[in-house]
Amino acid sequence: MLSDDELAGMRAASEAAMPDVMRITRGSSEMVLDPDTGILAPADPEVVYQGRGRLRPPNTTEVEVLFGDEQVNKQRYVLTAPWDSPEILIDDRVSVVQCSDPHIGGRSFRVVAVSGGSFLLDRRCGLEVVE
Repeated sequence: MLSDDELAGMRAASEAAMPDVMRITRGSSEMVLDPDTGILAPADPEVVYQGRGRLRPPNTTEVEVLFGDEQVNKQRYVLTAPWDSPEILIDDRVSVVQCSDPHIGGRSFRVVAVSGGSFLLDRRCGLEVVE
């Protein structure tokens, strides 16, 4: 069993390895009336977290899937957020506000998997690139 001090140390070490800034938003099923057009539109997404994170590819290969009659390559990434960040849900959107990798900065992702474990050291979830 881990002591509280050991767990706190592991959480601090995990967060120290998060060089990027992420924004996680969650859509709403609520519709609102646009006063300018008079048309119902989806409500603006809610920002559930903005802060430190780490984005990395889980491996160097892409996932091949069939989409209709076409084979498509999907890029998957893993997001690590601090242990005390709000719960991350499937279909949340992740945008990269600031990133140590210039090829990733400014990209957007959709959460496709959320993982857990015995000790909550950090929050990890699988992402797919939103084109």
